Amino acid sequence: MNDHLFSERQSATKISSDDENILTHLRLRAKNKLIIGNLNINSLRNKFDELKLLIQGKIYILVVTETKLDSSFPLNQFFIEGFNKPFRFDRNKFGGGVIIYVREDIPCKQLVKYVLPNDIEGLFIEINLRKTKWLLFGTYHPPSQQDYYYFHHLGKAIDFYLKSYEKFVLIGDFNSDESEPHLLDFLNNYNAKNLIHEKTCFKNKDNPSCSDVILTNSSKSFQNTNVMSTGLSDFHKLVLTVINTSFQKMKPKEIVYGDYKKFEIEIFENKLKTSLNQCFFHLSKTSTSTNDIAGNKIDHTTLTFVYSANQS
Repeated sequence: MNDHLFSERQSATKISSDDENILTHLRLRAKNKLIIGNLNINSLRNKFDELKLLIQGKIYILVVTETKLDSSFPLNQFFIEGFNKPFRFDRNKFGGGVIIYVREDIPCKQLVKYVLPNDIEGLFIEINLRKTKWLLFGTYHPPSQQDYYYFHHLGKAIDFYLKSYEKFVLIGDFNSDESEPHLLDFLNNYNAKNLIHEKTCFKNKDNPSCSDVILTNSSKSFQNTNVMSTGLSDFHKLVLTVINTSFQKMKPKEIVYGDYKKFEIEIFENKLKTSLNQCFFHLSKTSTSTNDIAGNKIDHTTLTFVYSANQS
């Protein structure tokens, strides 16, 4: 086997100091700009802690594919501090799936007006950057699915949303190289380009491919596109690019601590009792579940009333 190909395949599964420097240097060069990326992680459940270390403070928007999750894995299991509640599409715990992380200070929402067939794995998200609203699609296109079928339905969805969005960026594992006819036709139809030109998937050691791509109809809006190994995927590299738009850095959170020496248990117990009474009164007037209301109220009580009681 060609030594160069063997070295490339190994690099997809093992992170080096050079790879770590790629993301560090990119963050420094792209100060106040948004780094976005995509990684086929091939099962998220046992790699989540490592993913958090990778993303926090470095990547603003991340599409993760082949998550291999189902409803037995609660969404809050995959929350990352500093990010919105993730957007998630599951196939099952044996294959497929997409999860999308967007930093909490970036206005965003899932778009659901156009309904894709159930076997098209992907999510449309609106990303609001300053005065520009982007249409983002995070997706996993399994190799067993016909390219014509996939791009036909994706095209119909794009046609629908382009009435409201001028710019789009499609991110994920498409299992299709841009030289292949259906992807090439799709790019031509929407005057779009693929930003990724390096090999990203090394499953076939003799013929690595560029299947993890970033497609956009506004290529001049991006800069410093790169790929790197993470050690989190068996065959795939992380793909990265920078949106050429300045974005205010998130302000550090202030954490306020009370003085336990001033804590008075009677004051706290009275405020806790009052808060819970209000909680259950509200519950009797709404259809919201007991766990949702009580849980949120108790969290607020323990974080706020303990402090206020301490200051008494």
